[in-house]
Amino acid sequence: MKRAIVALLFGACVCFVAAASGASAASAPGHEFKFDPTVNAPWANEGDEEEFEPPDAAAGLCRSASAIPLTYGALTAAERDVITGDQLNNSGFSNLGCTTPQNETTIAVNPTNPRNLIAGANDYRVCCDFTGLNDATAWAYSSFDGGQTWGNVQVPGLTAETGATGPMKKFDSAGDPVMAFGSDGTAYYANIAFSRVSPVSGIVVSRSTDGGRTWSAPNLVTYTDSGNLLHDKVWLAAGSNGKVVVTWTRFNLGPHGAGYRESPIVAAFSTDGGKTWNRQGSPVSDPAHPFDQGSQVQYGPDGALYVAYAATSPKFGYTTDATVVARSTDNGKTFQTKELARVYDDLDCYPFFAGRQTLTAEHFRLNSYPSMSVDPVSGKIAIVWTDQQGSGNCGTGGTSFTGHTSNQVKLIRGTWAGIDSAPVERVTPVGSPDKVFPSVASYNSKLVISYYTREYALPNTTDNNCMWQTNTNPTSIPPIPSTENVCLDYAAKVSSGSGFSATNRLTSQSSNPYVEFADGSFIGDYSQIAMGTDGKAHASWTDFRGNPGTTPPNQDVVVANFNP
Repeated sequence: MKRAIVALLFGACVCFVAAASGASAASAPGHEFKFDPTVNAPWANEGDEEEFEPPDAAAGLCRSASAIPLTYGALTAAERDVITGDQLNNSGFSNLGCTTPQNETTIAVNPTNPRNLIAGANDYRVCCDFTGLNDATAWAYSSFDGGQTWGNVQVPGLTAETGATGPMKKFDSAGDPVMAFGSDGTAYYANIAFSRVSPVSGIVVSRSTDGGRTWSAPNLVTYTDSGNLLHDKVWLAAGSNGKVVVTWTRFNLGPHGAGYRESPIVAAFSTDGGKTWNRQGSPVSDPAHPFDQGSQVQYGPDGALYVAYAATSPKFGYTTDATVVARSTDNGKTFQTKELARVYDDLDCYPFFAGRQTLTAEHFRLNSYPSMSVDPVSGKIAIVWTDQQGSGNCGTGGTSFTGHTSNQVKLIRGTWAGIDSAPVERVTPVGSPDKVFPSVASYNSKLVISYYTREYALPNTTDNNCMWQTNTNPTSIPPIPSTENVCLDYAAKVSSGSGFSATNRLTSQSSNPYVEFADGSFIGDYSQIAMGTDGKAHASWTDFRGNPGTTPPNQDVVVANFNP
């Protein structure tokens, strides 16, 4: 299946498709990007003119879940489904009648009140985009009791279907959500926004001064209405005295017909609490790293600005990827850059499904983008990612993967002065079941890392919920048996120095990621964990059980609150 087919194939559901990472993507079937955009629209897919597949191919598996009933028990008291008022998707063919999904989670803790949490996600409750389908718009989920109970509110004015005005009326989809609090308790919510039918894309930021109960009209940070520039994969940080920064990937597609030129990390800055923005598109990545994606940004306690991102490395002729970190001590006017470690996501490191890298027996897309935390007390930097080093024939120079995936979490931590010489730590051991989409949070020298894992599901071949996949035959909707358990759990590890605690399983039951989205190909591109000034941790992820007893199985945002 060519990548441009994927762009509209999934209708209302798959909106933000980040494909194979880095150098693997450079030679993967059907595309030329070093790193693919997460925006999923035909105009972002290099002009591939191949015909789309018939709509039967986009059948959401929840339409046929009764063929193999999913039987999940109620969530435990430690698992909080933050979604209230979920509803059915009644637009289009794909996932018609399914409970609307929420995925790609972000979460932040108010530094002035650690019992005030705000989370966000791609939320598909709203119809209709310019193609007449449910699409992702920004919703905020707020709690004022430490994550025990949650309210939901739609963030206004981001897209045409949510009351946008001015140039933003051309947007009909929003995603890549990220949340941050400033030191005064003001909350900021950034999204990419784009159109399904025209080459319009931008970065928008909304703000809340009441803990997430209400949100301002969005401020447009940057906007392009042309086919040669694409704004993608935003991240957000807030500091003191009204300082706010967003970073994102700016894909330069060149003049018409010229093709992909570069994808640098760029930034914009506000000094008045996100009301106005300056230096839009200011460079973050250096000229030696022109092909980048997946940035995360944070202020340190000394006011320095740190940005981590994935880059294609010049060390090996731009054939391999690396984790990179940059630092600015002049509020983003200049950056120093350090390339930290090779990332093993080469063409021979993963099997492919529909032209994109995935895990053995899975279909959802992967990436090796970093997650970063700068300890607000100690100032130490921690960066985590996953890759396939040591699995099968990964990294031997082949063009395809042989073996069984064993995707693992890696960590680099230290001060800026020594982080480029710090060792790469394996948070999870090579050869153990797959881990994906890690997140890291730190406070007062304590480090918490969360991630999806197959370690609880993979050994179990008797769980009927987990032994089936999407039928890839476009004329057949019912699912097919899987060769192995495909379910995922969510877990965390803690470090207060060297080494890590035993794994803390945060989910009470494994769940099947094929439940929604055509071919089970999208569960979001990341998860997130946050820590408050009280030292408590709050992990957020996309869970595939929905809310048993309230909704049928679907993708919901679930949060676990615990003392690490």
